[in-house]
Amino acid sequence: MRRPSHERAAAYQARMLLAENLPEPRSANYPSHCARAGHIAEVIWRRWQVGPYQMRFEHMRWYLAEKTGHCCTGTRYRHWLTVRLMILSLGHAGDWLDHLDGPWVRPSGKPGPLKDGRPMLEPDYKLSFE
Repeated sequence: MRRPSHERAAAYQARMLLAENLPEPRSANYPSHCARAGHIAEVIWRRWQVGPYQMRFEHMRWYLAEKTGHCCTGTRYRHWLTVRLMILSLGHAGDWLDHLDGPWVRPSGKPGPLKDGRPMLEPDYKLSFE
């Protein structure tokens, strides 16, 4: 995918990336994830002039550490969930998710091991009606 020429194009690419890869497009979280992905792409484009397909680990880490630092823990966690979906959609899950640990990975913001929960849905999961 080509590098976007302006921040609106980067936001559009990010929204389309999630729209193609989110497992349940009719869920209540779908519009908010797409809107946050667009915002994340705009902020990263303003700093480095790269789109979602050119993003690297340090771009995501910078966004979570610097741009969500003033937010409450719940908001940081929601941004983390969107960043995680973007990473899964880009196919970098094994490389990046283990190294993006921080106060944003839990709704409480407290450190500690994560509890076992529901397995994560892969973004390429599609419903088929046969």
